Amino acid sequence: MKAVYELKENSSAELLVTVDGDKWQQAQKKAFNKIKNDIELPGFRKGKAPEAKVRQVVGEQQIWYDAIDLVAQEALEYGLDQYKDIRLVARPSLDVQAMTSNEVTLKFLLTIYPEVRLGDYKAVEYKPAKVTVTKKMVEEEIARLQQSNSIEVLKEEGTVEDGDIAVIDFEGFIDGEAFEGGKGTEYPLEIGSGSFIPGFEEQLIGMKTGEEKDINVTFPEDYAADVAGKDAVFKVKVEGIKVKQLPELDEDFVEELEIENVKTVADLEKHIRNDIRERKTQQAEEEATNALFDELCEVCKVEIPEAMIDAEVEDTFNQYAQRLQSQGVSIDTYFQITGMTKEDFKVNLRGEAEKKVRIRLVLEAIGTDMAISVSKEELEEEYKTMSEHYQMEVEQIKQYIPAEYLAEDVKMKKALEALKGNKAE
Repeated sequence: MKAVYELKENSSAELLVTVDGDKWQQAQKKAFNKIKNDIELPGFRKGKAPEAKVRQVVGEQQIWYDAIDLVAQEALEYGLDQYKDIRLVARPSLDVQAMTSNEVTLKFLLTIYPEVRLGDYKAVEYKPAKVTVTKKMVEEEIARLQQSNSIEVLKEEGTVEDGDIAVIDFEGFIDGEAFEGGKGTEYPLEIGSGSFIPGFEEQLIGMKTGEEKDINVTFPEDYAADVAGKDAVFKVKVEGIKVKQLPELDEDFVEELEIENVKTVADLEKHIRNDIRERKTQQAEEEATNALFDELCEVCKVEIPEAMIDAEVEDTFNQYAQRLQSQGVSIDTYFQITGMTKEDFKVNLRGEAEKKVRIRLVLEAIGTDMAISVSKEELEEEYKTMSEHYQMEVEQIKQYIPAEYLAEDVKMKKALEALKGNKAE
């Protein structure tokens, strides 16, 4: 056999492999014998027809094409072995360049990993925002904790005010007719929550317990079709008024929160300050990393084969379906609920999939340019980390993720860390 490789445009290439000599003769003989054993000709038992008669009926080209099926995989492997730098993105398609009884030349149409044209990526700076935690932020977080630990008490006197919880009976009418879903009893509505139709909650303000009132509203245009944009009258009765009673900010309140190593109000403030700083730092780093990726993708140019984007879309789709399944919802049920089709869903994934592939290719190329290597110890440490995260044995993870694939991931992580070391002063 002999092979010739030629790079084309847009990450495409051709690999020509010629099969000749004994290998091609043996393949033709094997193909013919299979045809001869399977064919049924009038006047002859199956597999017993004379060779000349079979060749007359079948034709030489059919034998050649069947012989190609027998040698194609070996021819591809031979060609890839001759050109070891070829990195396939997808399974090649096969065409026949030329074919005779003496030899056949197979044309494998390849989609290969694209070349990344590295620009001045070292000039791109990682710029995480400076994180500050103010006294007001801490106070607001403590106030939220008090709100979430508040209790509701009945308001003995007075009227409905903003922030109160009005316990109401109501029934809605459009053109004098009650409509489906417009009725409720002893419904606790927090005034100012915005959970009801615009204008409804404001008209409850000032009402007393036991008072009845007609409330006039107009449904927004984006409501359900049967009521969207229509005027409605709600007959409302206030059955009771509740207010939220916040706990005092003292050590008893801190103790009820049951936060480890937090015993006093000062401990709580310190804990909250550290928690806010940690969250804001993580958010700032994520935003800075995304900005770094965007700039790198501007500086480093690459034309991505559609096959790579298709594969990423498929992986993302399968991961999403698995997450839904783990929550007890099938992907088909999800489509029924949302009214979306599988095709629409995948189209929506495509933009993000392309970005992920682009980032991966750029980081991989930068890692190569930086001559980043991955040691066996680093690989074992990464396997150990994955083992702890997924609660699986290391050897089991190795069965799913071969070392050469994991090495590429670690290499990209190291490239990213090296890039992050280039911070703006």
